[in-house]
Amino acid sequence: MSEIRVIIPDKVDRYIDSLVRTGMFSSKAELFRAAVMEYLEKVSSVAKNYDAKIMFSPEGRIYQIEYAREASLRGLPVIGLTFKEGIIFAHPEYEYRDNNNQTVEGMEPFRKIKKIDDEYMIAFSGLVADANYLIDRIKKKGKSGYEKIVSEISKEYWKFTISPNLRPLGISLMVGIKNAMKIAVFDPSGAYFYAKFWALGDGYREVITKINRKYRENLTKKEAMDLMKEVLNSEKIVYEVTEF
Repeated sequence: MSEIRVIIPDKVDRYIDSLVRTGMFSSKAELFRAAVMEYLEKVSSVAKNYDAKIMFSPEGRIYQIEYAREASLRGLPVIGLTFKEGIIFAHPEYEYRDNNNQTVEGMEPFRKIKKIDDEYMIAFSGLVADANYLIDRIKKKGKSGYEKIVSEISKEYWKFTISPNLRPLGISLMVGIKNAMKIAVFDPSGAYFYAKFWALGDGYREVITKINRKYRENLTKKEAMDLMKEVLNSEKIVYEVTEF
């Protein structure tokens, strides 16, 4: 939690001390925190319900989408990159632990990667239920050209963004496209771009920077695997490969 230091006149400080001694607050810090929160409730766009609805605030922001982006950053980082012979997605293997922090045996590894068919595979970060919904919708699109698939995914995101009865999907998505030899990356707003490599999830910016230092398009499959293990700092990874 951030700390804020302020300088106040002695007369005001003595008055605040008297409020703490005789009032409901146990310390000056608690009193200041309450005063700041009351002030923000009066002047903030958030207090005027802009964060509860899909609408622009006076600053030109849509808070619901920003909250969805924050949700999409939760959890293990997941990497996607193209190499000489295909596309590979990977993330560290997640270990299930009990209340005593002991590894639970017999559980299948958690997967943030789904192979749709021989042409497409998907990796996600964020709310698993949202990801499962979107993946199911993609499967129902059937065999379509990748540009149509990408457009339909964007439209699905957009539907959740503009509907007053829905909330934005709290996931970011990577779609590995075999025939195009590239990865489509989706933001919770529905915006997308294409990349040769990318990362989602916790610490994704740092992960992308590490990949960028050593990535090249003619990596072999083994070199791509080794790079992912190095960047993720883990010998145990969950991965999926589509080879050309």
